[in-house]
Amino acid sequence: MVVGERLSFMSVLGRVGPYGLAMALGTLGYGTIAAFITLYYDSRGWAWAEYAMTAFGFSFIAARLLFAQAIDRLGGYRVGIACLLVEGGGLLLLWAAPGPLLAMLGAGLSGFGFSLVFPALGVEAVKSTPASNRGAAIGAYSLFLDLALGVAGPLIGLLIGSQGFRSIFLVCALAAFCGLGLTLVLQQRSARQPAGSAAELAAVEAD
Repeated sequence: MVVGERLSFMSVLGRVGPYGLAMALGTLGYGTIAAFITLYYDSRGWAWAEYAMTAFGFSFIAARLLFAQAIDRLGGYRVGIACLLVEGGGLLLLWAAPGPLLAMLGAGLSGFGFSLVFPALGVEAVKSTPASNRGAAIGAYSLFLDLALGVAGPLIGLLIGSQGFRSIFLVCALAAFCGLGLTLVLQQRSARQPAGSAAELAAVEAD
């Protein structure tokens, strides 16, 4: 049985919130591709929109299979930073692509990058709370995924109405880079954290 300090849910939410926000900023690109890639291709007069979504999904799965142990070996921060960088680059390529093939490559890079954002930052989010609150930490962190997917459609739809389809991938790329910047800040804060403070968050286990 895990015993120790029990925090209120709002306290847990406050601790995991920055990690959840960084993950949510990266999730906007996924929600936008899933909802609007076909319409984007149609607005540009391109064929093969279905292959762009296939490239996203295939790259997502491939990255999960090939780099399943990366978080354990490199840590959540490093993996999250690399993934958000790749995803942001893929979204920029989608925005700037002059034709369907480069847009397909952009979608593939976006899927590859997004693949490990949720688990990588989730590992660090859980570490920010005492072991006795890990269940609440996972639940609070997951709320940000639901929030990002819930608001992606309406917000991006409003943007399309005023700026057109192409702009949505630039906005999502900027969001991913903002998530990257936030993750870098969290990494630096963690590096400055005294060893004793980290130890206070460790599990206290009793049979």
